[in-house]
Amino acid sequence: MQNNLSKRIVTASIVFPIIVFIILQSNQVLFRVFLNIIIFLSAFEISKMCFHNNLKEKGNTKHYLFILLIFISILFSNILIKNNLWHYLVYFSLFLWSFVIIHIFKLKKIKIIDKFGIIYFLGFVLVLSSFYCSIYQLYLLSPSSLLFLVSLVAVADISAYFVGKKIGKNSFFAKISPNKTVEGFLGSILVSLTLTLIFCILNNYEFNFTLKFLFLSLLTVIISAFGDLGVSLIKRYSGNKDTGRILPGHGGILDRVDSILPAAPIFLTFSYFLSVII
Repeated sequence: MQNNLSKRIVTASIVFPIIVFIILQSNQVLFRVFLNIIIFLSAFEISKMCFHNNLKEKGNTKHYLFILLIFISILFSNILIKNNLWHYLVYFSLFLWSFVIIHIFKLKKIKIIDKFGIIYFLGFVLVLSSFYCSIYQLYLLSPSSLLFLVSLVAVADISAYFVGKKIGKNSFFAKISPNKTVEGFLGSILVSLTLTLIFCILNNYEFNFTLKFLFLSLLTVIISAFGDLGVSLIKRYSGNKDTGRILPGHGGILDRVDSILPAAPIFLTFSYFLSVII
């Protein structure tokens, strides 16, 4: 456990500065290359779990079709952004995530799924394309806002982990993720809102702006927890513990972006309409 924690810390200390540099100091070309790498690595991890399990099934047609659709969806997302129509894709993804959350609350029993049907297939495409669209559009609007989103979700994940380990007693959706606790979830909210308030005070934001920004942070942190649960549920459906091992101590790329998958469209939508883009 201690060795794994050390790996997580070392990996995070290397990866996070790179992310900060790419968001704040790079150009659009480098940013899009970096974002595309994350998207396609996540897509391959999803496909490996759900569509690449049976090597004899039609030459893995679903696997190659899934990757092709991800590529097409990224091109489509860029067209939407260029024509300022990104909100259609983002809003549609929010409807999908609302159904995911309802499913999580109603879930009684988990069984391994032998073959993931067309609903999952198209759902994964929508999730990843809306993630790309949200992150890239937020970058174009304000790199500072994007960095805040990434930092906020990271703080929520870290605080949930440590608070849960320290005082966690009550399971938070134990069927899906036994190690997560209610105390960890509440701790992530408290820590995130405290740091958000400090951030607003240091930047001398007006009272109304601060209230809206706190609401945005609260909503983002809550929805990010369900992104984590959603990916954990897919891992259980597919019989996998991790999505990959590309990041020492953290698992796969999808294990690191799971929380931000629903958080990005929520953060973009509400920061845009609440006029709290920093």
